[in-house]
Amino acid sequence: MLHSVKSANIASKKLIMNENSLDRSRTENLLDLNIDKDTWIYTYGSSKLQQVRSFGYECDDRYLKERLKAEYPGFIINRGSVAKKLDFPPLYAIKESLKWNDAYVAKQYSQGEVITIDNYLGKYQITKKTAKPWYLRYKNIITIDENDPKEVAFYAMLITIVLSPILAVVMLK
Repeated sequence: MLHSVKSANIASKKLIMNENSLDRSRTENLLDLNIDKDTWIYTYGSSKLQQVRSFGYECDDRYLKERLKAEYPGFIINRGSVAKKLDFPPLYAIKESLKWNDAYVAKQYSQGEVITIDNYLGKYQITKKTAKPWYLRYKNIITIDENDPKEVAFYAMLITIVLSPILAVVMLK
């Protein structure tokens, strides 16, 4: 009896979801934050998430994980200290933050510079660690002005000239 009631609940929820679900051809991106939890789960969620939700479980963590992965790849829910907006962030981080709406560059103690979006789903702060360009990793050894493309190109050429004979010797062996 209990199994048939649950099967009926699953069927009725799927029918309701089909009637009320988003038209996928109209909304190609998933960034409609006004979608309620159940609608998102039954429209975009994994089959496992849909099955567990249909049995009445909340599935909050799995739902957040799947939705964040689909809408903001590479971001994580910031459960630690709140990331604070930087006063003067590096240009590479600003360029990376421009890829996302309402994103800004912040500093987090454990992560360094992060791309941050506040109020994800109305209550979460999400962050993504910035990728420092290769030429800035060795900035303490060689001082490079990251804003000057000629200087960056010069050092890239210098590294190529220095490394090419070494690579040639290694390849000829």
